[in-house]
Amino acid sequence: MKTAISAPNSAWIKYWGNRNNGLRLPVADSFSMTLDSPTVEIDIDHSETLTVKSINSDGSERILKESEVGRFQITLDLAKKYLETLDVPEAIPASVALEIRSHIPAAVGLASSAAVFSCFARAIQGLIEETINLTDEQTSVIARLGSGSAARSASGGFIALRAGEGDEIGSSYGEQMADENHWVLHDFILVPSMEEKKVGSTKGHASAQSSPHFSQRVEDIMERRQKECIDAVLGKDFEKLQRVAEEDCDDMHRVMLTSNPPLDYLTDVTHRIVRDIKAFRDSEHLEVFYTMDAGPTVQLLCTEESKEKVAEFANNQEDCTIFTAKTGPGARLI
Repeated sequence: MKTAISAPNSAWIKYWGNRNNGLRLPVADSFSMTLDSPTVEIDIDHSETLTVKSINSDGSERILKESEVGRFQITLDLAKKYLETLDVPEAIPASVALEIRSHIPAAVGLASSAAVFSCFARAIQGLIEETINLTDEQTSVIARLGSGSAARSASGGFIALRAGEGDEIGSSYGEQMADENHWVLHDFILVPSMEEKKVGSTKGHASAQSSPHFSQRVEDIMERRQKECIDAVLGKDFEKLQRVAEEDCDDMHRVMLTSNPPLDYLTDVTHRIVRDIKAFRDSEHLEVFYTMDAGPTVQLLCTEESKEKVAEFANNQEDCTIFTAKTGPGARLI
């Protein structure tokens, strides 16, 4: 048996829309910072058939839907196909038994799937390490097969998801641009609602290209935004990072709103928090920016120098569940 641990990532150039939905091959590059919490742990062992047991943070068992178990089966089957391309088709001879212990609320825009499937991929890497020693990039491919954004949590620090080209199963992978010690940033995660969103990210990706703004978004990412974001991180230029991350966030939600059917993940509370943090950072001269994924959750990213005042702002938000995190080490065996 092997045990792995992982956490979500905070996406600054957003992954939205696939060129191949079945293999979760993205149309455009994306970029994120891996967080250190909240975490997911997975025990994995060989088994004749797939079994998945999920334990909540309070110790109670969460009964998984058939579709949720099916997602693990699909990911495992695709992982086996990928391992065939690496000339180790029998690395997982039958199936696996999983026990998942998660401290992340599901489907509230907190990238729970990124944590779960990066953890799953790292657990697989550990389980088969006597047969093949997978690199971090190869492990990120397996993570991507379960959740596109999971490829960016396979490693720590600051990760680019390279979209690649074509339909080869391994053509898109995560690449670490700087480790977790390069630049410690803090993330205050404000969750206005703990209810699961009505439309999951998988369905949202499938409709992304119906937006009239989608092609321009892809062009902006591939020609400018991705590089600007990476350069800002490598140069520790917070002002530049704030500008490009907020631009990309707002752009993704515009694509969502103009897709068919339209997707509006943001609530009145989300919009209020964004307005208020803009005013607060201007009045207090703070290094902080906002971002939102596919949900109402607002993430406030800041430097060490701004941490105390951003924490005060976060704690003053009514009716929000708050998580705190910082730059983290990525999926790893324990």
